[in-house]
Amino acid sequence: MRARTVLGRHGRGRFASAAVLAASILTVVPATPAMSASPAEPGAAGTAGAPAADGSAPLPVITDDQGRALILHGLNTASSAKGPSGLPWVGRDDVVREAREIGTNSVRYLLQWKNVEPRPGEYDETYLDEVAERLAWYREQGMHVILDMHQDIYGPAACAGSGNGAPAWATYTDGLPCTPQDPWVLTYLQPAVLRAYDNLFDNTGRHPELARHYAGMWRHVAARFADEPAVLGYDLMNEPFGGTRQFGFFEGPVLTPFYQRIVDAIREEDRDGWIFVEPQALGPNEGADSSLAAVRDPSGRVVFAPHFYPGGVDLGGSYDGLAKVLVQAQFALWKRNMPGVARRLGTPMWLGEVGGMSERVAGADAFTSDWLAMADELGIGWAYWSNDPGPAGVTDADGRLTSIGRLLARPYPRAVAGTPTRISYAGRALTVAWNERAGASGPTELWLPAGAFPGTPKVAATDPTGTWRSRWDAGRRVLSVWADPGSPSHTLTVTP
Repeated sequence: MRARTVLGRHGRGRFASAAVLAASILTVVPATPAMSASPAEPGAAGTAGAPAADGSAPLPVITDDQGRALILHGLNTASSAKGPSGLPWVGRDDVVREAREIGTNSVRYLLQWKNVEPRPGEYDETYLDEVAERLAWYREQGMHVILDMHQDIYGPAACAGSGNGAPAWATYTDGLPCTPQDPWVLTYLQPAVLRAYDNLFDNTGRHPELARHYAGMWRHVAARFADEPAVLGYDLMNEPFGGTRQFGFFEGPVLTPFYQRIVDAIREEDRDGWIFVEPQALGPNEGADSSLAAVRDPSGRVVFAPHFYPGGVDLGGSYDGLAKVLVQAQFALWKRNMPGVARRLGTPMWLGEVGGMSERVAGADAFTSDWLAMADELGIGWAYWSNDPGPAGVTDADGRLTSIGRLLARPYPRAVAGTPTRISYAGRALTVAWNERAGASGPTELWLPAGAFPGTPKVAATDPTGTWRSRWDAGRRVLSVWADPGSPSHTLTVTP
């Protein structure tokens, strides 16, 4: 939750294997050299987070209205929101269960442009009323909401039987054909879909009005929800795709100014909501570098929000044998390149999508454990894809936690009253360390699941005896710790 300054896939929601798509896209898009990205401007959000394993500069952190560092654990909600209604399947009781059983403190909530702006310049307030009702459920649980303007394959009018996102009136395919492909991501290469993206980003020079409409739509959404305490920020576009412009020819010269227009529009209505910007999906999803440049924001509240879908795993492959070796190489690339981009941009980083692997596939639990450990080591939060019931979700058809759901329900610090320097959960012990930081107040909050912490947790602290205190809320399963303000650094170790 934050203080406000109010001014006025089909299947999984991600791109897929670079091994499949990149090889195909190079047949229709010329290879592009890397382009330099402008350095980040100093931002007010520049609060250091957990240091990188390689000893490089720590990442800034996302903060709440008390200046505490937020470690966001949450779910994408939901694939069902890609349908005609634009609304997810969840009810209020599902949100309550999610907060209690998995300990989520955030949600990446899917919206669609076609539902917000069904006709040019006309906004569907009934749809936004429905969204507002659902956001209130998350507010009741103290959860932070990131509004995600979702799209896959541009929109349903770009290719019959495929896609979500853009309205028909904003879909210009210029009469080019489209046939849905298998695997579905190859549909991105159909002529009609390429042209729809080219027109959105005005690669054709014929439809500059589309970017204006998209920014105006976001301005309306921000105006509507700027005074909703649950809304932490805005994810500007799910997995951008540049049509016939890719990599260096897209992210720097096209996508960055496209984002800048949206940021400027949002800031007319909401001065302090966090802005989440994604790189293009093709490449960075698998760990390749990004040439996205910095957007200017007077608040400094911009977050770099890449996804992680290593090739092979994301198309139903296993995480064992040779496949595991190949995926671990992509782990190493992602862990090096994505924090590097965030440091270059001077922003916090958040893993906006990860997962989508069925628990029935060999190595699913190991894959889940490995990316969770990577996130902890980097000191970043995440949003799992997705909360839809099933073997790749967190619950089965009967509402019971899957093996993946049980792994996600791990102890973690929800909010840290300072600069986190270490987060570790091993051997039934959660260790959290942080440094004092000016502007941070309130307690450090840890969520502890009932399975691992059935009773009142035991707390050990490096602060002098009598200078700190803790309180255990068994109903919410939250341990609050007020550290010694006279100590420059603190370490907590919590055991059952």
